Amino acid sequence: MNLHQAHKSDKPPPEQVLDAAAACFMEKGYAGASLDDVARHMGATKGRIYHYFASKSDLMHAVRKHAMDLNFAAIRPGYDSALPPLEKFRAMAEAHALNMIAEQRYQKALFDSLHFHITRGTSTGHDARMEEFIADRRLFEDMFREVLQAGRKAGVFRIKTISVALHTVLTTLNSTLYWYTPRAEETEQDRQAVAAELVDMALRALGVSPDVITKEKSK
Repeated sequence: MNLHQAHKSDKPPPEQVLDAAAACFMEKGYAGASLDDVARHMGATKGRIYHYFASKSDLMHAVRKHAMDLNFAAIRPGYDSALPPLEKFRAMAEAHALNMIAEQRYQKALFDSLHFHITRGTSTGHDARMEEFIADRRLFEDMFREVLQAGRKAGVFRIKTISVALHTVLTTLNSTLYWYTPRAEETEQDRQAVAAELVDMALRALGVSPDVITKEKSK
């Protein structure tokens, strides 16, 4: 769907605005997308946007927060499970990889807003909200970090530096944002296969042998 196609949805109006904004920010970037673009995407007027969001920066903040909420919701079941470290990592990592595919517009918008903040700088008020996002992202990373530490202690992850391992595996799991293009005929099974392959790569980066990976997947 391009920017000039009306966005129809049964979702509540604020969520419709967020969906349209995420799509526009994904396509044109935060700097390039305007509230007029968002309104056209919805087939509505800017007044409908202003009813819920006072400015483009407020709208971007809401999109970013929703993206992080989706991220936490995806990995929480695996994180809260009583699984051993390797299986827990797979559960969290596959859920995250699938979320990157399913919610691509929100995740691309999130990454673009971070890039915009780093390269352009923002007002003090917006900086405060960016700090809120950075704190959320740190908490998200800490959930993975905790599992990596447990896996290293148990001897299943052969890693030297936790932070290096963490960012290596997250870069792998996030990579679909840059190369994956959804196909009309694709199935959930297709997406799951992509996610599983990415997790296998991440596990190999953590020092898990192919034999152990195969054995773990067959359980």
